[in-house]
Amino acid sequence: MDYEIAKIAKVAGKCAACEEYAEKNATTPPKIAVMACEGACARGEVARRAANLVAHRLARDETVRICLGGAFTKDTGQRNLVRRAERVIAIEGCFINCSSRMMAGVIADLKPEIVRADLIYDRDLPFGIDEVPDEMFTVYAYQVAEQVVREQIARSPAAGPCRPPVQKQAGSAGGCSSCRTDG
Repeated sequence: MDYEIAKIAKVAGKCAACEEYAEKNATTPPKIAVMACEGACARGEVARRAANLVAHRLARDETVRICLGGAFTKDTGQRNLVRRAERVIAIEGCFINCSSRMMAGVIADLKPEIVRADLIYDRDLPFGIDEVPDEMFTVYAYQVAEQVVREQIARSPAAGPCRPPVQKQAGSAGGCSSCRTDG
């Protein structure tokens, strides 16, 4: 396999908010770590939003959201959350698999469960986020997040119900499948 070598300048300080979040979520047993590609394109935006929905709304008791920039560039709390996680889920925007490849560069034995967000929703998105209505990002992110929760995360009763998106696509039930009342 070919590799690229990246030199990242070390920084003396730490982000207090990031470290506080990492410390709060360094639970025993560890939570499932959820990271996303965080890309600047529309597909990366869907992946980012889906990861946030999983970790902050749909499965918040079972998961912890990883700051990819913090985990990749600095060996502190975020990277430790990934290291000690029993499972790591990488929600990738496309086939390039940025988050899982980046983190494998700093954690050699990392074996994340990769979810390709762009294979879940039914539209080939352009690069520019200004070319996609915000409502569509919401719909696609919920589709991806629901599938991650349904297929990758063993939901516990403590997880509680989720809330549907504020705006729904015509014909879409929205929310997670456990909250739906439509047939």
